[in-house]
Amino acid sequence: MQVKSSSTLRRGGGSSKRTVRTLNPALVYDYTLRCAIRACLEQNNKNPKEAKKDSSSNRHSVHLSGVTDVFGNLADKITGDEGSEKSNKMTKPVVVGLMRRLEDIKDGKDVSKQEYVDRRFVSVIRQMRDEVKQHRYRPQGSINDLVVTFLKLSEAELKKSDPNPAVWFKDLDRYVIRFTEILLLVLKEDAPSAASSEYIESLQKSILPKSKKQPSSEQRNSSSSNNSNSTTDTLDSVENFPMVKTVQTLFQIDNSVHRQKIRDLLPICTESNYLLDLKQCINAINMNQPFPGRREDFASQQAYDSWVAREKKYLNGLMTVMVMNPNLTLTNKSEQDGGSSNLLSGMKPSDSKRSSVNGTADESPYTYIPNDPRSYFRLLMNMCMDLDTNTTSDVERAKTSVLSQASDDLLRECSNTWRLSAPFRSVLYLELIKTRMDTEEIDIFDAIEDVREAIRALDKCLKENEIRNWTINDRESLIRVFEGVNHACLRALADSLSRYWDIDPGLIQDQIALLDSIYENPAYLEDHEDPLEQFVLLEDTIAGAAVSRWRVLEKSVLNPKNDDMTNLMNLADKLIKELVTVAKRFKKPLKGSLHLPGIIMARQMPFFVLEMENWAFLPEAKQAPIELTFELYDKVLTLKRLYDQYGPKQKSALFKVESWFLTHVRRWMKSTNEATPEWVRNAIKQDEFKPINEATLHSSSVVDLFTMFHQAVEFVQNLEWPNRLQDCRFNTALSKVIGVALEQYTVEMQDMVTSDIYSPAVQEGDPYANSTFFDRARNQLTGGRPQSKNNGDLPADFLPETCVKINNIEASRAKLDRLYQNMDVDEIAEEMREFESMLPATTEKSVSEQQNYLYSIKIVRAENLPPSDNNGLSDPYIVLEIDNKPITRTKTVYETLNPRWDQVFDIWLTEQTVDVLALVYDEDMIGADEECGGVWFKLSPEYFDDYQTHELVLNFVPQGKLILRISMEGEKDDIQFWFGKAFRTLKRAENDVAGLIVDKMGSYFRQTLSRKTLDKLFGRDRSFFSSFSRATRVVDPTLQECEDAIVPLLDYLERNLKILNENLSETNMQLIILRIWKEILFALEGVLLPPLSEQASDMKPLDEYEFSVVYKWLELLKILFNGGEDGDAVPLDKLENSQYYALLAINAAYNLETEKLIEGYNNIVKNQVEIKMRGGRKADRSKSVYHSKNTVRKRKSERKSASIELPNADTILRILRMRKSKAARDFLHAEFQKRNYPTTTETTPANEISQDAKEQEIPPIPPVPTNDLTPVNENTLPLR
Repeated sequence: MQVKSSSTLRRGGGSSKRTVRTLNPALVYDYTLRCAIRACLEQNNKNPKEAKKDSSSNRHSVHLSGVTDVFGNLADKITGDEGSEKSNKMTKPVVVGLMRRLEDIKDGKDVSKQEYVDRRFVSVIRQMRDEVKQHRYRPQGSINDLVVTFLKLSEAELKKSDPNPAVWFKDLDRYVIRFTEILLLVLKEDAPSAASSEYIESLQKSILPKSKKQPSSEQRNSSSSNNSNSTTDTLDSVENFPMVKTVQTLFQIDNSVHRQKIRDLLPICTESNYLLDLKQCINAINMNQPFPGRREDFASQQAYDSWVAREKKYLNGLMTVMVMNPNLTLTNKSEQDGGSSNLLSGMKPSDSKRSSVNGTADESPYTYIPNDPRSYFRLLMNMCMDLDTNTTSDVERAKTSVLSQASDDLLRECSNTWRLSAPFRSVLYLELIKTRMDTEEIDIFDAIEDVREAIRALDKCLKENEIRNWTINDRESLIRVFEGVNHACLRALADSLSRYWDIDPGLIQDQIALLDSIYENPAYLEDHEDPLEQFVLLEDTIAGAAVSRWRVLEKSVLNPKNDDMTNLMNLADKLIKELVTVAKRFKKPLKGSLHLPGIIMARQMPFFVLEMENWAFLPEAKQAPIELTFELYDKVLTLKRLYDQYGPKQKSALFKVESWFLTHVRRWMKSTNEATPEWVRNAIKQDEFKPINEATLHSSSVVDLFTMFHQAVEFVQNLEWPNRLQDCRFNTALSKVIGVALEQYTVEMQDMVTSDIYSPAVQEGDPYANSTFFDRARNQLTGGRPQSKNNGDLPADFLPETCVKINNIEASRAKLDRLYQNMDVDEIAEEMREFESMLPATTEKSVSEQQNYLYSIKIVRAENLPPSDNNGLSDPYIVLEIDNKPITRTKTVYETLNPRWDQVFDIWLTEQTVDVLALVYDEDMIGADEECGGVWFKLSPEYFDDYQTHELVLNFVPQGKLILRISMEGEKDDIQFWFGKAFRTLKRAENDVAGLIVDKMGSYFRQTLSRKTLDKLFGRDRSFFSSFSRATRVVDPTLQECEDAIVPLLDYLERNLKILNENLSETNMQLIILRIWKEILFALEGVLLPPLSEQASDMKPLDEYEFSVVYKWLELLKILFNGGEDGDAVPLDKLENSQYYALLAINAAYNLETEKLIEGYNNIVKNQVEIKMRGGRKADRSKSVYHSKNTVRKRKSERKSASIELPNADTILRILRMRKSKAARDFLHAEFQKRNYPTTTETTPANEISQDAKEQEIPPIPPVPTNDLTPVNENTLPLR
């Protein structure tokens, strides 16, 4: 025989200090071939006509073709004779062995067969295990009953998926064959004495194809009749046996040499010699020989005893089966030994046993067992691995372990024959796999899978054989191999982690899973209290790889052609991409201790921060483009988030983003502030002032403006600035920019609305722009008012564009409210206040020392001003002076002594107290304006530091009162301050533009609803002498005639109200329509009564016909505003307001005698004093109003006079001005003296007030309102 190679093995496989022995492969070939021949002869004895036996997978295919024979044989066994059933009863060893094997299949521990992973087969196994479990303590029945039960359970399980037997019949065949194989293993290995050899042989035949079956009697006859010709047939059968051919292939032996070797070994490879080997093994155990084991090989006596019992039981079981074989031929010596009482006595081997093919002798006393079976088995397994690794394809390699099925069968046969323990085989297999992984003979992925498979097999062995029952050598080998595998895995893991940026995380997880299987092993943990001690050292490997990777990244982005900022951005991009990838791949720490992203960032981020520090303090960095700067900021912020999330907590303050980019945020804020006015101008310039759509009545400029606001706000919010206080300050500064921009936009809208409504001359407040000097002088001397060039012409209709501009102001306020919510203004203001409350007192003072204050002064109205013109009226306006310098001036209100301005002025002052002088002037066309009075008041934070609105009532000298509303606001670093100011600006603008429309229409109302129109209606203006006669027409005009007299006004209202209704928003329309209605009521009141003054008026009272016309006009206009017959316009409850009823109440006192009026006046004043003293409110006048409407009913004069309730006191005084009697003039003079000088002349008209009431502490009585028809439109709090 020629052996192609030799092998030198290191026994123990782990330590270099162990003895090295060189084995001759020829000897290994010799004893391996003997085992293969014995397996072949054993198989041939069971099936004489079977020349060879296919592999496991081939047998399965044959079984599938013989389904009917399987069930036929099973039926035969079940219906066998009674004696057979008694000899094959179910015993406790059968139950225990079968339960253990079924348990392994159920739990997935045994997956050696394809059916073992079939869900349906596992379900049947689970049910069968429960059936077998019932026989644990008192087994009943026979083994045949188990087969029948399994058949029924399998059939029931397969019917669940498909009731048609033709579909699953072959599956049923396979299931029964597998279960029969399990029974055979139990009967052979776990309970060899539980069944007769005939029964076992019948079970084996039941799962063979029909062509290979024959009755046992025929088999015995054939065997005995062919003894003379068996040598040649046996040689051919052995040579073609798969395991024998595997040995030939493994050792690369020529056919001729191999055939001769088989011929030489056949005489000695007999069952009798095998029986003698078994006897010697039992004898060696009893004699405590080194082989197969002795007491010194075990750690405890208990372990040794357990091994001895198990080994003897197995060997005795094999010997019993062999002795019962009738074909067994024993020599004289063996017969003597077999028949003597000492079956364990040794037998000296013959020379033919020990001779080898090449003449080298092995000193083994056994026929089948070599002298050093462990070394032989090591070399054999090593050669099998080499052969299978080189010959197995990659596809097959992925489906199987390192060893092929043929190699595994050969190794299993040799280990059983050589009496090698399962722990030794498992440890040796793992050791050889580890060796191949160290030498990189196999791919890392295959190596991991192979080691995992080896460890799984080892775990299964540990469950079947407790570690305390192992030999000392096997246990030491296990620990040594585990340590070697641990070192190999750590080296492989370190190599993988050193390339963390492109390594497959699955490989890392596989390597860690391999380490887990080692660290969780109880045997390893006994010798290694801290298995992670070496694992945590991998942190240094990762850290070093991170530093090396940083150098590579830094070098890759350095481009001399780019500036530092560009290189820095490129570096940040690469870092972000790589770190995000690493964070996704390694979400959890390795083994709970090595957090890969954190270790990498802890090494790389300090380098990046150093680069940022170097760039931030470069001179050119301060002038870097803002867009690129904030692009870099976004990248840096992303890296900071990654570092905060994954980096070490103790270094969370590494990124100083505030110091790097604070200057650039301020640059952006400054550029935004500078660009905002241009934004506003461009938005207005591009606006066509047309509604965006039917549902949205404002135009594009509002959308453009707030789009820019939202973009700026989103920019600041998207910064996600790390410093919350600085972030609040950014939003506060931005709110100031927004507030200033809205104020600019509002002023622009107001100016455009004013330009649309009034001509430039009127805008400048010059009603005499088109008058000659003679006209001015005449009007001044006569008390008349200037007439426009187109006197009598209708004013121009309002434009839809004007309405859109008004809507823009309202829409701005609504959008500002949403922006308020979007910016979380309340939250920011609260955080700012909390921070300021924590500042030291010195810091607060230093902040407040430089603070300015904004005073908002609203000049509301004046009362009882002295008349300065010949008509008993004045044209007043107010001027405010500080240090003899005018600071503001109101508009002029013509022909009134009770003007109302409702104008607001904002004044910036320091913290010092300032004295302000308010002067009232009468505007004159000829000569200088006449001063009518003045009063001083103070502005100081000391008085207005509560930032609330204070209402001041100041007494002019010599006559009249001035009503002011003053509030103070400092320019605080408060976001609510700027939003509040913007809201007030917009609200004030809404009221102002509404007032412009009402004022424009009011002048035409007063022109149309006048006594001149009445004169035309009654025909009194047709000649010069008509002025001397007031009775030209005594017929009460019809309703149609009254309507015709004001047709131009009605038409004007219909057109313009339609324009306003179609183009104004609902809120603006409601505001303006009610103010227009009030202006109409004022105009009608001016037709009935003269203004309030101390002097008697030249205006004469209207007669009953004229009076009736005025009220018909009122009803006509009310119907118009209400919507005519449909009544779908302004609701009546809005039109019939307090001013409306006050106008109706004039009817009750218009024609009363002077004494009755004076008496009624005194009663009204007395009632007002009593009400003020009680703290109550005025009585409801609606009852008297409804009473004034019931003029048709006839009542007794006494009852009627008693029920009359007069209008307010000022209305009575205005009626008295039209009386020419001396009593009326004296009463007016006396009453105005009381009003002008209340401290010296104040008395109660009725002296019935008790002395006790006078002695009470009563606050001063505020002056009686001069005109109840004058609206008060203020949303402010009065002074307490």
